[in-house]
Amino acid sequence: MRLKDTLWLGIKGISERKVRTLLTIITVAIGVAAIVALVSLVAGSSASITKSLESIGPSSIYMVPLSGHIFTAADVAVLEGLPNVSTVIPMIRSSASISLGDQQITATIIGVNNYSVVNAIGSLNIYQGATFNNSALPDALVGHGIAFPTSTQAAPSVILGEPIYLTQQGSGGSRTITLLPSGILNQYGSSIFIQPDTSVFMSLPEAESLLNTYSYNIIIVKATNTSDASALSSLLNTVYGNQASILSVEAIAATISSVVGSITLLLGSVAGISLVVAGISILSIMMVSVTERTREIGILKAIGFKKKEVLGLFLAEAFIIGLVGGIAGVALGTAGGYALPALLSSHSSANGASGSTGGAPNAGAGTFRSNGGGGAFAGGGGPGSPSAGLSITPIVSPMLAIEAVLIAIIVAILSSLYPAWKASTVDPIKALRSE
Repeated sequence: MRLKDTLWLGIKGISERKVRTLLTIITVAIGVAAIVALVSLVAGSSASITKSLESIGPSSIYMVPLSGHIFTAADVAVLEGLPNVSTVIPMIRSSASISLGDQQITATIIGVNNYSVVNAIGSLNIYQGATFNNSALPDALVGHGIAFPTSTQAAPSVILGEPIYLTQQGSGGSRTITLLPSGILNQYGSSIFIQPDTSVFMSLPEAESLLNTYSYNIIIVKATNTSDASALSSLLNTVYGNQASILSVEAIAATISSVVGSITLLLGSVAGISLVVAGISILSIMMVSVTERTREIGILKAIGFKKKEVLGLFLAEAFIIGLVGGIAGVALGTAGGYALPALLSSHSSANGASGSTGGAPNAGAGTFRSNGGGGAFAGGGGPGSPSAGLSITPIVSPMLAIEAVLIAIIVAILSSLYPAWKASTVDPIKALRSE
């Protein structure tokens, strides 16, 4: 019997049992959708983090002082004198809340030289205005998420040249800092170390004056080239020992690659349980089908169908169920992969809006200084801050879709092997006598 005839008979067979076939296809689709959604989200997360790291540069090394230690101009001079160092970027990082109309937003204050902003965030993309002056003037470059606290806004809440007010909390109470926005950044999305969308950038002299500090809580060290980054990172660990936390972009990328591989395997295995359930469902339904169609099988054998043709007929039905279920699962999984981050983002925003905004920790009575170094790797943001979470776009590659459909077909066929074999071995005489 020709293949197309076998497939036609298979379609005819399952179409006569529409409800049962539909339920079986749904079980297969759910399993495939779970695999596609989870794997695509992991791939999207990995791509988002990798893109962020690549924009910063693989030769970058971040240093944050540990508790009880600070970075000063002397440390900057020492670092600049080390071998394989091309650039040293001292920064001051703190946090404050900004009142924009009836909204209270938590922002990260970043003090950095204006010519070093590019190295700190990877690129300088300005939506409106210009960068700040490298002087002790109250100029500031405002992140896109602060200027546009809601994604539906057509015009920014921050007007260039008009003051914005930042509030910081200290042991002596709160104080208000007045800044004049000189520019608004384009939207950057998430980042590992610094969140441009939720940050306010100003010059180092201005940050030192406003925050009453002359020490730094972040230093970015750039190696002369990528091949020297690992050796330089080891040297920095030797020089600073337990005085600083040192993290290289190269080491993060390697760790992320390893972790993502493990997570993908784990989530794929967990989602695969759904396909196992679908396989059991197909097995039970096909067994029932063989029992119900005993007389039909007898007639087919009586008119000349061979064992392998009867076997092929039932496997064709399984193939069609697996194919349709797999395609439906890929569609559902893709939709779920895009819907889940949106739902989580909406939930996070709702929680953030109802939470309290946090101020910067103070370093002494009555003073307002940069917060501790341990938070410098957190990427900024906090309750009430826009775009504080990781922006994830799921990646459903053609290869993932093809593999998911193939897995569904294989599971369906394997689950149907025994029922199909049992159907092919039915005695036609006994089958014709059955009712």
